[in-house]
Amino acid sequence: MRKASHAYLGSYAMDFFDCNCSYGTPAYPPFRFARTPDQLLEAMDFCGIDRGLVYRAGMRFGSPLLWNDPTAADLANEPRLEPAWAVLPHQTGEQPPPEQFLSQMQASGVRALWAFPNEHHYRLDGLTFAGLLEALTANHIPLFVKLNAIELGDFMREFPDLTAVAVNQGPHSLERYLRPLFDAYPNLHLDTSYLIVEGLIEEFCERYGPGRLLFGSAFPDNCAGAAMLRLAQADIPEDTKEAVAAGNLDRLLAEVQI
Repeated sequence: MRKASHAYLGSYAMDFFDCNCSYGTPAYPPFRFARTPDQLLEAMDFCGIDRGLVYRAGMRFGSPLLWNDPTAADLANEPRLEPAWAVLPHQTGEQPPPEQFLSQMQASGVRALWAFPNEHHYRLDGLTFAGLLEALTANHIPLFVKLNAIELGDFMREFPDLTAVAVNQGPHSLERYLRPLFDAYPNLHLDTSYLIVEGLIEEFCERYGPGRLLFGSAFPDNCAGAAMLRLAQADIPEDTKEAVAAGNLDRLLAEVQI
């Protein structure tokens, strides 16, 4: 088992828990990606990232039906990597009904889910996912959502109490879209993967507090070091950095009640 290599910010080591990273071969492979969990750990060690909440590229660019279970099996004996699954509409028979799906999550040690509506060609709404999204809300299971800000707003209006994490929002300014959503929905969170413009992390924490911001690298879409550097250089208190770097994700996962 490979041990974590902490990132040193200032004079002390900080724990980084990446909420947005993956392994496997993407549909359009970037210059550097991780084919296997071991290669992902190597990439994390290179930057000093301790832990990861991980999905597999096949779950995003192929079918979660084929890759959810193998991903949990791949990571079962690697304490630094925790599996996340992706969702599909159950009406097509590709995913079990909500109660059975949650039982499968529990059996596989899965505490978080991803939604890739554009890649998988579905609408993330109540018509398609009402039963599942109601179950996620009741059990405090976080759903990581890859949607543009306008569609994200439509989704949150239907499920305002869901613990949702908006990912890959940026890097150009989306504040006029996003701020009304964060004002309206206290359970909506944001990952830092595209907050690479100076001042965005500081202003988010000042306006909403540090508890709704999660460190995410978006590796391999992004180089993991960019998000780390922006957080390291952010003009916020050290305990706030620690919360964003790992503490907030630890808390969300601890609240899951499956």
